[in-house]
Amino acid sequence: MIFYELRWCMHRFTKIVCTIGPATSSRDAIKSLVKAGMDVVRLNFSHGTHEEHAARIKLIREVSKELATPVAIIQDLPGPKLRVGKLPNEPLRLEAGDRVTLSVSQQVGSAGVIPVHPEGFPRMVDVGSEVYLADGMIRLRVVGKNGPNVMCEVEVGGNLTTGKGVNVPHVKGEVGAVTEEDVEHIRFGLSSGVDYIALSFVRSAADLDTARRIVSEFGSDVPLIAKIEKAEAVDRLDDIVRRSDAVMVARGDLGVELGLENVPLIQKRIIRLSNAMGRPVITATQILLSMLTYTTPTRAEVSDIANAILDGTDALMLSEETAVGANYLEAVGVLDRVCRRVESELGYGSQGLSEAESVEDAVGMAACRVASAIRAEEIVAYTRSGSTARLIAKYRPHTEIVAFTPSESVARRLKLVWGVLPFKIDEVVGELQPEIVEQALRKFGFAKSGEKAVIVAGAPTGPVGSTNMIRVQLIH
Repeated sequence: MIFYELRWCMHRFTKIVCTIGPATSSRDAIKSLVKAGMDVVRLNFSHGTHEEHAARIKLIREVSKELATPVAIIQDLPGPKLRVGKLPNEPLRLEAGDRVTLSVSQQVGSAGVIPVHPEGFPRMVDVGSEVYLADGMIRLRVVGKNGPNVMCEVEVGGNLTTGKGVNVPHVKGEVGAVTEEDVEHIRFGLSSGVDYIALSFVRSAADLDTARRIVSEFGSDVPLIAKIEKAEAVDRLDDIVRRSDAVMVARGDLGVELGLENVPLIQKRIIRLSNAMGRPVITATQILLSMLTYTTPTRAEVSDIANAILDGTDALMLSEETAVGANYLEAVGVLDRVCRRVESELGYGSQGLSEAESVEDAVGMAACRVASAIRAEEIVAYTRSGSTARLIAKYRPHTEIVAFTPSESVARRLKLVWGVLPFKIDEVVGELQPEIVEQALRKFGFAKSGEKAVIVAGAPTGPVGSTNMIRVQLIH
């Protein structure tokens, strides 16, 4: 196998996902984020109303059109997660030694009472159980139970706000990953044209099957992202990744559920398996958390980002950093610079992937090897479904993958995939002629005389999703 460094180019291979929230819901903020390098938007449906999310989606689409660049939207569903209800005065400061009551009977908190939902929470704990709030930053100990109320003592304090997660480690959930509330969110998301749906607290491949059936009943084939954040999901990882369209390493809940010391190794395992199966994988949670307060990151955060890239992540996701942080542009800038620097040292074939298992896989792998051997400037994929570009990306070529597609939705979805630069062009009828490729490359600023490109596509008569043609083309 041939190895050499990725050329330092104007394009970044690792994708940046930003959570849009109160700090970044304006047109100017969204436009600035796209210009700074945001590829994908995450909308967290654990917070906000449908009206608020509809306004954000409208602005994202308008900015995308104005800047002539596709931007994908991930709808992140709440799932069956336990959450803190409405707090009247935020943030609520909890100190070690305080006594508080977690209640499922109140919608709004009061003195000494923190509302929690859903209502099954009291059945999940016993006297002596540990309860974690806000991604494990706050720890409580259960000291008593009385119907809908769970009395606790604060062991590790902190600031608590509405909507923060509640975790009871080592307790299995009572319901599947798709709740009745999620179904209504899915209905809204599909009618609004979201590009991905992320399922929270997936425990088995059956959860994905349930969600896919619901999506299909609504007349859609939107891709599903499996968020890995439960011990059961880690135990059933192979089946879950195989049945998903993409995967998220949700490190916050993973750390609470399985212990912080286990997160790095689990992250590597999830990324390695996702790479091997050709599933885009997102690394998430506390990527640049210090930048909520400071304009520069910690050295540990920069090293964490670099290691995720070296592990093979397709994308890195910012949460609070862009949803509520004042330094959201600086955070995206840091991600962009670190990604580019680390990528400049990566070699083709650096992920050590297994050999191809299908004809399409073999074509994708061969395209990468040919591009490396002849030092091609681009690999060009003509794709109607996005499959061709994803197959090539699986083998991490040394150069960017320029994906031409007649579908706007496919172009947006490909923004999540490592190394892929998607562009919408007119439908190609019949053979993909060299002049069509050269014209499209020149239109988007790629082709220079004397450059070489590797062209990959399906045969004109092949079904959507088939990839069976490779051609080397010299640009005139």
